[in-house]
Amino acid sequence: MPRPRVTSQMTTTQVARQLGMMVDRLVNWVQRGALPPPTWVDNNGVRYFDQEWLRKAQEIVESKRR
Repeated sequence: MPRPRVTSQMTTTQVARQLGMMVDRLVNWVQRGALPPPTWVDNNGVRYFDQEWLRKAQEIVESKRR
């Protein structure tokens, strides 16, 4: 049975690309609490992020770069 597609949310790879960082660094920042937790995590541990999460994360990343 095919899995349902989540269209309004982004995966870790997509979010990392938007933030201009490697996936490993993104996951590390989320685990350390430097970035908010994912919007949703499925039964397989796949993290999903929405646009509001991305907006907050972009603000945090920009403040760290200054």
